[in-house]
Amino acid sequence: MHKRRSRGQALVEFSLVLIPFMWMLLGVVDLGRGIYVSNGVAQAAREIARADSVHACDADRSSCTVGTSSYTASAIATQKGLVPGLGGAGASITFACTNEADTVQPKCVPGNFVRVSISVPFSVVTPLLSMVAPSTLTSVTHIQIPK
Repeated sequence: MHKRRSRGQALVEFSLVLIPFMWMLLGVVDLGRGIYVSNGVAQAAREIARADSVHACDADRSSCTVGTSSYTASAIATQKGLVPGLGGAGASITFACTNEADTVQPKCVPGNFVRVSISVPFSVVTPLLSMVAPSTLTSVTHIQIPK
């Protein structure tokens, strides 16, 4: 009879410990996923800005706009495959040509900067983390156009 009670007691204790353990485990997974996506968004912004600053215009164009070259489109397509959520409906990638004071310029010339802003929606699985976790991960990168 005593052995039967201790098995029931162990089952109750296990069930009481299992719930908080699972919440902590899901929280760690959410935190890792958030860090991964945040780093991916930052790296995507850097890669896209680099591609656009080096190849701002295709060779056959007489005038160009920031973010419209085929090299930039290729970099965007590559990053959409690598960063979770970047290819989704709520994600955005914006381009601007700026000077050293971060003032938007109407025309990009060598020496100016390409500013790439990326925003990706992010949602956590753990309910407690949803109170403190950001719902959007963003990154802004400035890279100078070579002279």
